[in-house]
Amino acid sequence: MLRQRIITAIVLAIVVVGSILQADTLWTRVLLAFFLFAASWELILLTLRTTTLAAVSVATLYVALYWWSGSVVSAGLVLWQSLAGVALWALVLVGLFFYRHSGSWPLMGRVVLLAVGLDLLWICVHGLLYLHATYGGVMLLYLLSLVWVADIGAYFSGRRFGRNKLAPAISPGKTREGLIGGLLANLLWMLVVYWISQGWGIALLPFLLVGVATSLISVVGDLFESVLKREAGVKDSGSLLPGHGGVLDRVDSLIAATPVYVSGLIFAGQL
Repeated sequence: MLRQRIITAIVLAIVVVGSILQADTLWTRVLLAFFLFAASWELILLTLRTTTLAAVSVATLYVALYWWSGSVVSAGLVLWQSLAGVALWALVLVGLFFYRHSGSWPLMGRVVLLAVGLDLLWICVHGLLYLHATYGGVMLLYLLSLVWVADIGAYFSGRRFGRNKLAPAISPGKTREGLIGGLLANLLWMLVVYWISQGWGIALLPFLLVGVATSLISVVGDLFESVLKREAGVKDSGSLLPGHGGVLDRVDSLIAATPVYVSGLIFAGQL
């Protein structure tokens, strides 16, 4: 299992980082189309618990809509979508406080979850594409690094110091100490990046605030996906990535982080 995780992680890192730094916007758009297809397919199966054929059909239509939108979605609309994404994730956060496991949500409730999830995926892929088209991948890679560092910091600090559960009804393995450790690791990483890049013209305080907000909301994305899996009675969102589970298992934090990051850049005067 560990060997599979390592091999998959290396392949993903080469494809993702290589695409971000070297590929043009068209290839990035294609890569995001595959990402959107896999993530929406898994989301449909998690929420509606329908057949694979139905999930693939709906996911294909959704990707076709995304591809068409590339010719009509403007920069201004992407920015407003990101702000709407922040509002949606704020509502998700409130909902997590009231969540109680049932395992038998009615169809209408699962349809609402699917609609929210698809909206958040839509906002994420357009935000990622716009960041790549605008900055050539540098700030996009930094966004990914914020999610990765937060996850790694939380994992090791949680294993070493974890005592108090963060959300025991949703994800028993997450601890408050892990959350703090991930945030501290990211603060150190932000200072290193700022020292190297001078924040790409952003003052230190807003640069740190955008990074902290992005780091914190990424945890909400992880918890939201945990709710979906808990209600569906599954451990992983899928099996497309050997040793890692499904695509949603790897990008749940990024889906939440993207609109907050883009919105933060708006207020920092960079977009």
